[in-house]
Amino acid sequence: MPRPVQSKRPVVRSWQVAGVLIATALLPPLTGCGANAQTSSQGSLASTEPSYVSEPFTHQQQLIEQGARLIVSYGCSACHLSAAPGKIAPSFASFAGHRVTLTDGRRVLVDEHFLREALLHPGRDQIKGYSPTSMLKAIRRLRLASRPRQIEALAAFIEQIGPESSE
Repeated sequence: MPRPVQSKRPVVRSWQVAGVLIATALLPPLTGCGANAQTSSQGSLASTEPSYVSEPFTHQQQLIEQGARLIVSYGCSACHLSAAPGKIAPSFASFAGHRVTLTDGRRVLVDEHFLREALLHPGRDQIKGYSPTSMLKAIRRLRLASRPRQIEALAAFIEQIGPESSE
């Protein structure tokens, strides 16, 4: 009896998908997408290179880039960038820049300030519908309370995923 043929297709892991999502989210804001390129009167691009090629990243861009790296290296992407049903954590894309309901009934805007406070004091303002247990364990394990620069970077990255706030 012949053996079943096994597929040679590579297995795509959730961390690989998260990496692609993060790269997709980071490239436009970090590169400027050619926004500084100049056109001549004939309509072609001028010979000068865009400023994002030769100028260093701004402080905010550096924070976002560092936050993206931390999201992957800390493992946050496994829960917060997943599109799987029955998620144990809210997706960054669905709550950053949006109003959420907390377990105490308040509705708050998830902005950079909220994110920094949630990372510094993870048990204080819990989002309704999600158990805080995994988040509390992760933040304790990572000792984020003693790492304000990392909290700032994580909050900057997560916040930039959401829509522009009109408030």
